[in-house]
Amino acid sequence: MRTTLVTSVALAGGLLASACGDNLPGPHACSETPGNACVWAGKSGVFGFNGDGLDRRDTELYWTMDMSFAADGTVWFIDWNNHLVRRVLADQTVVSVVGWTDPIFPGDGLSGMAEKSAEGAPGGEVKLNHPTDLVQTPEGKVLVMAWHNHKLREIDPATGRVRILAGGGAGFAGDGMPLAMAVFKQPKALSADAEGNLYILDQQNFRVRKVDKATGMISTIAGNGMQGFEGDNGPALAAKLNFEAGSNPEPSGGLAVGGGKIFISDTLSNRIRVIDTTTMMIATLAGTGVEGGAGDGGPALSAQLAHPRDLELGPDGDLYIADTDNNRIRAINLTTNTIRTVAGSGELGLDATDDLPATSMKLARPFGIEFGPDGNLYISDTINSRILEVYQ
Repeated sequence: MRTTLVTSVALAGGLLASACGDNLPGPHACSETPGNACVWAGKSGVFGFNGDGLDRRDTELYWTMDMSFAADGTVWFIDWNNHLVRRVLADQTVVSVVGWTDPIFPGDGLSGMAEKSAEGAPGGEVKLNHPTDLVQTPEGKVLVMAWHNHKLREIDPATGRVRILAGGGAGFAGDGMPLAMAVFKQPKALSADAEGNLYILDQQNFRVRKVDKATGMISTIAGNGMQGFEGDNGPALAAKLNFEAGSNPEPSGGLAVGGGKIFISDTLSNRIRVIDTTTMMIATLAGTGVEGGAGDGGPALSAQLAHPRDLELGPDGDLYIADTDNNRIRAINLTTNTIRTVAGSGELGLDATDDLPATSMKLARPFGIEFGPDGNLYISDTINSRILEVYQ
């Protein structure tokens, strides 16, 4: 089943973008002015699938969701409504690695039990249902959160084969057991810490779960399994978290881990919450709980958010937020706790050109953010079906 993210903004056939990028001549020219944003992948406002082997700026996408930079210099990204995990090669062309564009479900493709074997199944035989998040492992593998499949999958870039690490049908099980025994219900977000521990936001179980690198065991570290907002300044395990639920929700929630903290986008609470990993106590870091866009330049606790999702810790040490329904990317200085906008004018839409100051550009419900090895910010401008690069 396709999950609907449609908004009122006019898309395909509406506006033409300059499709700039990377200081190249011709149609992909970009000034690379610090603070400006250029299209890095996709054809602005055109959603679809026009095959593999094209330059990333000539490749049609259908709602972008997340991206990840591999140690070998290639870039991985999720083409969400095409149900694909795709890769940008060194020559800047795009190839699909896992998934089909066929939207007919249920099922996980042709792979059957092969995907549960040590060798795995060819990525082209694996059918994904709206993957949402990617993480690179120290071993050079790529983890993909197969959100609507309720599974955690691992991709071997060397072979293109995929195997299921955990998950089956929707449910909740496995705490205190090896990861392979875990059962999820639309697990949305992934993050890893410096020690290689993995964190999973289990959306419809209203929990954050941790996979211990040393033991391989999974446990719940936040959320009591009940939907809502409750528990600030108490144990994270006793708190309520508030993500979208039901038969066909949108992807909800976000995670970032670092500096002895676990940051959570508590989407429907319009808050960012934080767990101290020493005490495992939870508190609100940002957001009043009232949906809105006010508060820039002031304390994050006094600011309004609108269904925030992806989180990233930037190279400057600030926490960056995909403030999805404000059509902005915002950042919190974790020393002063002040909040600011770094991209997006706040207006839902699509500009007729790019290579503009990032804060003046229209976005359309951005779900994902990432930083590249160059320190630039990359935005999955979801409903505009493109990835933007903001030069630092």
